[in-house]
Amino acid sequence: MNRSVLIAAIILVAIVAYFGLRSVMRGSISTEQPAAEASTRSDVPQALVIEAQSQRHTIRIAAKGRTAPDKSVTLKAGTAGTVVATPVREGTFVKAGTLLCGLDVEARSARVKEAEAARDSARVDYEAAVKLAEKGLTPANREASAKASLDAAEAAVNSAKVELSRTQIRAPFDGVFERRMAEAGDYLSPGGACGLLVDLDPVIVAAEVTEAQAGLLQVGMAAEVVLADGRKFPAKLRFVARTANEQTRTFPIEAELDTGDALVAAGITASMSIPAGETDATLIKPSLLTLSDAGQLGVRHVTENNTVAFAPVRIIDETSEGAWVTGLPDRVRLIAMGQDYLNDGVTIKPVSAEGAGK
Repeated sequence: MNRSVLIAAIILVAIVAYFGLRSVMRGSISTEQPAAEASTRSDVPQALVIEAQSQRHTIRIAAKGRTAPDKSVTLKAGTAGTVVATPVREGTFVKAGTLLCGLDVEARSARVKEAEAARDSARVDYEAAVKLAEKGLTPANREASAKASLDAAEAAVNSAKVELSRTQIRAPFDGVFERRMAEAGDYLSPGGACGLLVDLDPVIVAAEVTEAQAGLLQVGMAAEVVLADGRKFPAKLRFVARTANEQTRTFPIEAELDTGDALVAAGITASMSIPAGETDATLIKPSLLTLSDAGQLGVRHVTENNTVAFAPVRIIDETSEGAWVTGLPDRVRLIAMGQDYLNDGVTIKPVSAEGAGK
C-alpha cells in the first residue's frame, strides 16, 4: 500500500475514534446531570429553630404624658373697675379667700350706704304702720304696703353688697398664684383676667391610651410614674375616659402622683407604667417578628410535621430582654433565621440553635 494512503487512513481512523469517544462521554454526562439535579431537588432545606415556652406575665400598659395641676382657673372680674391692689406676688402659695386683685370701691361703697339708709327708713315706716294698725288708726293694707317697701329695701342692700364684693377677686381654693395678668392701674371690664391660680396638691399625670389598653384599665389601679429628670413616684388612676378623642381615637386617662414632700412642677414629661393583670405570654427576640402577606404581625414557626407556619401575635409588653407576645402555643419552635424567605407549608429540616433567641 502506498505510504501516503496509509498515513491518511490512520489519520481518518483517529478522527473517527476521537469524535466517537466524545459522543459517548456526552451521553454519560447528560445522563448523570439530571440525576444529580433530581438528587439536589430532593434534599429538604434546613432551618435554624429555637424552642420557646409561654409563662405567666404581667400585662403592663405604658403611656406617655405630662404632669398637670389638679385644678387650674383663670380668675376674672365680675364687674368693671380700675385695679387698685395686687397684694400677692407670683408663685406664692395662698389659702382660699385670699385677696388677689382689688378694684376701686368708692362708688359701690356709696351705693351700699345709700341702700342701707333707704332700708332703715323703710323699717321705720313699717314699724309705725304696725303700731297704727294695732290701734285701728290705719287701713289694714297700709301695713302690708310698708312691709313690701321694707323687703325691697333689704333686697337693694343685698344687691349693693354683692356688687361691692365683686371688686375683690379672691382665691376660690388653696393653691399657687401662678401668674398675675393685671397690674395696679389697669382697667378691667367684666370678665377681665386678674391671674392664674393652680392647685398642685395633688399633681396629676395626664396621658392617652389606645382603645385596647383603655378596656383593661379601671379607676383605682396602682401605677408607677417616671419623670423626665429620672425621679420615680407611685401613682393611682383617678380617671379613665370612656369616650375617645375624635381626632386621635385615643382615650384620656389621669393618675394622681404621691410626691410626698417633693416639689413637682406642671408640664414635665412623664412615663407611666400600669400593671393591668396577668396572662400567658411568650418572650421572643424582636428580630423574630415578621409580617404576613396581608401585613399582619407575627412569627414563623415549625409545626409537629416539620412544616413552616405563620402565627399572628400581639405584643403586650416590651422589655430589655425582648418582646412578650400572645397568640403562640405553650411550646413552639420558632424559625431563628431566614423566616422571611420561607413560605408557609414548606417542609424543612429543623436544626436547633440553642441560645440564638436569647
